[in-house]
Amino acid sequence: MPVAWDLAKIEAGQEAAPSLVMAPSARQAIEEVSASDGVLWVKVLEDVSGRLYALRPGPDGRWTQSVVALPANSTVHLLATGGKRDIAFVTVEGMLTPPTLYAVAPAMKPQVVQSLPARFDASQFSVEQRFATSSDGTRVPYFLVRRKGTSGPVPAFIHAYGGFRAAQTPGYLTEQPYRAGPLALFWAEEGNAYVLANIRGGGEYGPAWHRAALRENRQRSFDDLHAVAEDLIRTGVTEKGHIGISGRSNGGVLVGAAMTERPDLYSAVIAGSPLLDMKRYSHLLAGASWMDEYGDPDKPEDWAFISQYSPYQNVKPGVKYPAPFFYSSTKDDRVHPGHARKMAARLGEYGNRFYFHEYLEGGHSVGADHGEDAKRAALLMEYLKRELGAK
Repeated sequence: MPVAWDLAKIEAGQEAAPSLVMAPSARQAIEEVSASDGVLWVKVLEDVSGRLYALRPGPDGRWTQSVVALPANSTVHLLATGGKRDIAFVTVEGMLTPPTLYAVAPAMKPQVVQSLPARFDASQFSVEQRFATSSDGTRVPYFLVRRKGTSGPVPAFIHAYGGFRAAQTPGYLTEQPYRAGPLALFWAEEGNAYVLANIRGGGEYGPAWHRAALRENRQRSFDDLHAVAEDLIRTGVTEKGHIGISGRSNGGVLVGAAMTERPDLYSAVIAGSPLLDMKRYSHLLAGASWMDEYGDPDKPEDWAFISQYSPYQNVKPGVKYPAPFFYSSTKDDRVHPGHARKMAARLGEYGNRFYFHEYLEGGHSVGADHGEDAKRAALLMEYLKRELGAK
């Protein structure tokens, strides 16, 4: 939380206690702070959307604040501030809006300085934020992208992450390499629903949202994802048998656990560079550095809760699972490709279908260039259409 000291008192040799400038509400997380000569600029996440506040001290020592009128349902980054003119430069990006640079000042309407070119016709889509209720009553936000005028249930796929305090904020549909990437756009263009879920484990509501799903509380992330899927069914966005889920890296733990817990709920599962064997993850590549997040599987007291959800260990014979699509890179130096290989082999051993694609290059990001990214998006698009019954 930003605080201020009375510099005049300090210069006079007097004791000066700090005063609180701004306290985030339960729906906010303060992420970036910068100052020009007369304004303190504070960027917050408010229900996952970026908001910029301009705060100024009054003669009585109290701070006043105003909200800068930037587009809603967007990701905002505070880049720089400009001295005596009290100008701030911010970037704004939304699911339908390419990254755009704005200049803002307290007495000025935000001005567009420059924007990346549009990659698609955004006028055909709508974006709305909704909230699901998780099993413990927690309100879980998610963003829904559909063609305008869509009314009846359509196939849907949900992308989520839920870990390492990484907030999944709205990003331009063609510029989301660590979310769903251009696949989200292709999917929505054909009349389907794309969902970005803001489950616990990320940083959408600050450190508490992250801590809520650490170690022995990891199940909350999975429950949040289930709640979003069930909310899509309840509200008529989609129907059972037509829901896919997607996650990368830590998101692979998420979708792997979701698949083994609720094979009845999901019909397609995309797992990119996935963590899946949580018994051995800490002995593979960078895995040892993640034990604060998941726990130490070599300690019996930690394995007791990790084993409850570890996807590889929870694949059961005699259970029909949705056919997952695993993709990874042979040269991934963070998550060992053995996770995906073993999971695919185990599913096949028990008579389940699966799809598998391993690139040679590209490392953890998978794919060495945009051409490979486009090829993967095409493969995944056909996979989703086949498994979810999309037209």
